[in-house]
Amino acid sequence: MFKKLIAVAALAGAALASPVTVKRDDFGLEWISKDSSLPKVVLYNTGGTIVSTSNYSTIDNVNYGSGPRVLPEYLIGNYSIILEKAQIAIVDMSKAGGSSNLNSSLYFNVSKAANEHLCSEGSDIAGAVMFHGTNTEEDTFFGVDLTLNCSKPFVATGAMRPESYISNDGPSNFYQAVAVAVDPKARDRGALVVFNDRISSAFYTIKTNGNTPDTFKALEQGNLGSALGGQPYWFFEPSYPVARYHFDLSKSGIESGDDLPHVVVLFGSQGFDTSLMYAAVANGAKGIVIMGAGAGQLSTAAVAVAGELKAQGIPVVASLRPVTGASPPKPYEQN
Repeated sequence: MFKKLIAVAALAGAALASPVTVKRDDFGLEWISKDSSLPKVVLYNTGGTIVSTSNYSTIDNVNYGSGPRVLPEYLIGNYSIILEKAQIAIVDMSKAGGSSNLNSSLYFNVSKAANEHLCSEGSDIAGAVMFHGTNTEEDTFFGVDLTLNCSKPFVATGAMRPESYISNDGPSNFYQAVAVAVDPKARDRGALVVFNDRISSAFYTIKTNGNTPDTFKALEQGNLGSALGGQPYWFFEPSYPVARYHFDLSKSGIESGDDLPHVVVLFGSQGFDTSLMYAAVANGAKGIVIMGAGAGQLSTAAVAVAGELKAQGIPVVASLRPVTGASPPKPYEQN
């Protein structure tokens, strides 16, 4: 089975050869197309389960990272109905290993590319789709959501089952993500997440289960829409999340490829060890986030150390451990 899969992957280029055409644009993107009148969608491939296979079994959804990876061109060639929705250009940002090996530089680089491709004056690209490993996908799509500077749709997707699985979910997620990205009603909503027939806001969506396809959810805010017959059906008119803030990357002074300042996230359990805060700074952290108990409650000792570190120019931010809710700051007296 796996030899066949590898052979098919090797023939993906041939599958795209005819009647598909490939054209290069002013951004240097090569567009895979059956119909040049269709909307354009740029695909940022950062890897993940959607392009993974297993060496062991067609029911392996646990150790599949050991198998050969397939290319996005294979998915497009094998599920060519995608090219009936859009022209696709692929930007490869994948690295060896799973998404647990990634850091925040990825969201920065994806967002910089998306801002160039989608938001440049005169750009004719309708939207973007991102492939990503689901283990840390919410880290990346949340960062992109806060830094994308135009109304065009950016759609995050992936898979919970590898391409070699007997009922893989990647091709359906891919098709539905493209369908959302080309839909004019997807604009002015912020970044979106499309998995398992559901459309949700990247600002609110989290991974809720480590194994099942039905994992990405906005638990309290709900879905923005669903995919029916592969096409988006919206529950609400376009609007942005109320609390969504925008950061302009062009003013950050950081270039693509640069490492972002290191921030350490600590879990605020009972008996929290404040020496971890000092150790984080000693190891180069420029900021610390502590997932505090309840609505972000920190221990008295942690608050004291946070004050020390603030005086040294190291911000300490209290967040919350529960998966929903808010961590409002406490009032303080003005001197």
